[in-house]
Parts: sequence; structure tokens; C-alpha cells
Amino acid sequence: MVESSAPEHVRDFSPAQYIAPYLLLVVANAGLHRAPADDRPVLFWLFAALAALGAASTVVRLRRMWHTHRRHALPAWTRLLGAALAVYGLYVGYTLIHSMTS
Repeated sequence: MVESSAPEHVRDFSPAQYIAPYLLLVVANAGLHRAPADDRPVLFWLFAALAALGAASTVVRLRRMWHTHRRHALPAWTRLLGAALAVYGLYVGYTLIHSMTS
């Protein structure tokens, strides 16, 4: 076990940290609806890449939120914000899969 005399760095929680994953997912979702894979394959894969980036940033944000909630008491609405982000990320993933198969 390694002990350190340096104080642990605790990040402050801010709802503004959820803006980037939401924006990536919103743009990807809109693009997936507007650019079907059959008609515009290059745009489709560009928006699919945005969806993957949004999913990755969502996972990172939710992991950080989980660790922050375990260490500090935060309001319950922050968990609701995280749950909404997770559900929307799943919806965009479903949209991506549906667009690829149809």
C-alpha cells in the first residue's frame, strides 16, 4: 500500500459538466435521423462517430459522478441528471443500431 502525504484532490460537482455529453448525443441523434446510411453514408458514419464519442464521454461523466457521490453528500437531483444522461445515451445507441439495420 502506498501512502502519500499529498492531499486528495476533490473535484467540485457542477451540472455544467454534463453539457458536452448531452450536446454530442443531441447532435449525433439529429444527424442520424437526417442522414440515413443508404442515402448519405459519409455523413451517417460521421454522426455515428459523434455518437460513439458522446457515449464515451457519457461513461466517463457517469463514472466521475458515481465516485463523487460515494465520497460526498450531494443533492438527489444530480443522480436524476445522471440517469437522464444514461437513458438518452441508450436511446441514441438504439437509434444508431436501428439506422444501421434498416
